[in-house]
Amino acid sequence: MGRPCAILRVCTPWLATALLVAPAFATTLRFDDTRSLTRGSREIVIGQVESARSYWNETHTRIFTDVTVSVTRSLKGSPGGTLTLTQLGGTVDGMRYEVPGCPAFKPGEEALFFVWRDAKGRAQLNGLAQGKFDIRRDPTTGAGFVQRAAPGFGVRELKRLERLSAGEAAPDLRLDDLIREIQRALAEPNADR
Repeated sequence: MGRPCAILRVCTPWLATALLVAPAFATTLRFDDTRSLTRGSREIVIGQVESARSYWNETHTRIFTDVTVSVTRSLKGSPGGTLTLTQLGGTVDGMRYEVPGCPAFKPGEEALFFVWRDAKGRAQLNGLAQGKFDIRRDPTTGAGFVQRAAPGFGVRELKRLERLSAGEAAPDLRLDDLIREIQRALAEPNADR
């Protein structure tokens, strides 16, 4: 369900030269609707990003970023009060490992996250940037509005998640409407498959 293959983008000439003789990888991504994202996610939560920390793996060949999320509401699964998302990519020691289609995370931001877990049990976004809806609150009413902030992932409606055309302005989509679509998908028979 939209799980990533990585592309390495680097900022150092020696590593870029070494990659010229290495096999190329591509990010292949199937765009999912809300039903598919819901059914393919182990957890769906609303929360606030507390921190993001990038680090090398044990063999010093890849960079990962752990994003700590304070969960304020769980729509599927039982992640507890804090969820740590582990994403491929990040910046450490002046080196940047970038995966196209991965969203950015900023401490203090609120978002709705669709989460799957890998074989080691690490929580990750389902479908890369498809799995993160940034939440903006109306300062007067507190009403929540959602949209995907990653370039190329913005949507015009919340059921089919039809993507915006180039140059099209992102509409205000209600958080409550997205929650209703998720709840509809969870109420279907065999929704955990």
